[in-house]
Amino acid sequence: MIQGGGWSEGGGRRWRPVGVGGVFVGAVVTFLCGGATAEESRPVPAPVELSPAETAARERLRDAVAWLAAPDREGRGPGTAGIAAAAEWVARQFATLGLDTTVIGEEPFQSFAMTLEATLGPAVDNTAEIIGPPDASGAPQRIALALGEDFTPLAAGGTGAFDLPLAFAGYGITAPKEGYDDYGPLASRGKGEAVIVLRQEPQKDNPHSVFDGNQASQHAALARKVANASEHEAGGVVFCNDVAEGDGLMSFTRAGEGSEKRSLPILHVKRHVIDDVIRRSLGRDLATIQQGIDDKLEPASAALDGWRIKGRIAIDRTETQGRNVLAILPGAGAAAAGDLPAIDPRQTIVLGAHYDHLGYGGSNSAAPGEKAIHHGADDNASGTALLVEVARQLKESGPLPRTVLFAAFSGEERGLLGSGHYAANPAVPLADTVAMVNLDMVGRLVDDKIIVHGTGTGTGLEQLVDRLVAARGFGVAKEAGGFGPSDHSSFYAKKIPVLHLFTGSHADYHRPTDTAEKINYDGMVRIAGLVADIVRELATAPEKPAYIEVASTMFARGGGDRPYFGSIPDFGKPGKGYAISGVTKDSPAAKGGLQGGDLIVRVGESAITGLEDFDSALRKHRGGETVTVVVVRAGAEVTLDVTLGQPRPPRAGFHGEFALEPGQPARHDPAHFQFQAAEDGRSVVARPQRMRMIRPASKECNP
Repeated sequence: MIQGGGWSEGGGRRWRPVGVGGVFVGAVVTFLCGGATAEESRPVPAPVELSPAETAARERLRDAVAWLAAPDREGRGPGTAGIAAAAEWVARQFATLGLDTTVIGEEPFQSFAMTLEATLGPAVDNTAEIIGPPDASGAPQRIALALGEDFTPLAAGGTGAFDLPLAFAGYGITAPKEGYDDYGPLASRGKGEAVIVLRQEPQKDNPHSVFDGNQASQHAALARKVANASEHEAGGVVFCNDVAEGDGLMSFTRAGEGSEKRSLPILHVKRHVIDDVIRRSLGRDLATIQQGIDDKLEPASAALDGWRIKGRIAIDRTETQGRNVLAILPGAGAAAAGDLPAIDPRQTIVLGAHYDHLGYGGSNSAAPGEKAIHHGADDNASGTALLVEVARQLKESGPLPRTVLFAAFSGEERGLLGSGHYAANPAVPLADTVAMVNLDMVGRLVDDKIIVHGTGTGTGLEQLVDRLVAARGFGVAKEAGGFGPSDHSSFYAKKIPVLHLFTGSHADYHRPTDTAEKINYDGMVRIAGLVADIVRELATAPEKPAYIEVASTMFARGGGDRPYFGSIPDFGKPGKGYAISGVTKDSPAAKGGLQGGDLIVRVGESAITGLEDFDSALRKHRGGETVTVVVVRAGAEVTLDVTLGQPRPPRAGFHGEFALEPGQPARHDPAHFQFQAAEDGRSVVARPQRMRMIRPASKECNP
């Protein structure tokens, strides 16, 4: 059996890395992975049969994945009994193996708060009325709105009382490239008005429209309209149906589930009500105004002098406690010998995998609108099972010089929340953390090829990966960068070398069909051996890998016009703005002076309250432009000038266009599956990947 690197017996202390018969194996060829060029080491032939020990490991992995992905686990969605049971299961496995589970006080759990869902509060707390100038009798005009009949609050907005002047903002679009800005006629007015915004976009049925013909452009999405209103510092948003959409009310969550935590009220009011107000204020009906916009492609926005919307909104946001599950295999240290340095046992390797998934679906599902258990066998019961199996192997082989911390993270599917919380509140000081190895979607091995990200993030990591994958008979696709849509990003943002392993994408990703019988368990056994080799060598090598800052080359972007910025989102940091955990090397953000920990609150003329605003604001500029960026740093505002980069080309295979923050390479090859458009026009809002559709494939998406 091929072992990891270790200290040789006899003849004094000597370091011997993994090889085959003492000889390094590997020739380099090139192949494509996910639209990016990567290196592949030519593998040695894979074994035809598993050994008895490997057969036993296969059955343990099969049982673990089957249990984690069983219907009783409810898709391991946050707040479910299923994910609570999964956390307890991982903790029991760690304890049974004899690992130290008294990591946080006397238990293995590290808790953190996370929002589950938004629901509409009691009817008595959700009221609205429109108040106009005095009529002939001298009394103010009042239009009472009935909840569920005339209006509905939307989950994308905030909670509380409001009393705001009204303005009509057309389609609520600012599109410099197309030469169109609904907010232009309102520029001279003060901020804080509630803007009435039509759904859809001008000339939506015209195949020659500047807004992508009769295909919905990025500007049609409800979330983009909300972001644009927020950027213009509107006090609220009142959506109104397009003339062709009838007069029904949208569902409560149609504009989003409120993950941006906006404070401004967002409502949908029936068209006949808005038409009445427009007639009384502007002397024209809404259909005539809308037709004029479409005919001339000229905004018709105007203040509705003397008109206000008043009321209150109550949205209940249910929170739960996410739990990371932690265990430690204490290091034994190693004394200095000759020119080899001593190894402090406090130095730690982190091996992690997330155990949460999507529960019954929701906005992150690739099957939008389908409420069904998303089993998450590959994503990421496979990584969780592998984490436990590698812990078993390392425990059985005896203590290593360095400590190994095993971490099962929760909240990954909500935006790396668990790993982000750990990185901000580490159980082991980050200064003692040597490297982090991440396992995510490692259950669908095909053609003996494994994908490894982070090979350029630390000295010696690429050579280590080349040797060990060859010794185990794998081909490998390598990506040097350390930022990506999984938990290793939280560690690389803290300047810790990382490796991230996965086996590739498939059509079952984020769907109810990601089930246990589709897992390649023989492949998982071999990957477990590889991961054990990697961790063993990292925990034993005399020299620890030194952090290297990498300018990642695997970028994806959407909309066709978004300039490159180069920030790394911090999804777990609260605050009114767009928080970043870092910037990519040599990016416009880095050259402009932005730093990890900054909270971006303004880009150019646009106010920024979250990632949606930031994405929308960037699209109002072009590559090569220098824009003023205001950040909050250490409690004080800092103004920086950033020269934006040219747009990066999108990755092949997407149906529709997606926004993915630069610095976040897609971990799943999109060429292997299609995304379906959701009713809000954005399709998959895959929060941990920060990937969401901003250009639907057709008008049927009904923004």
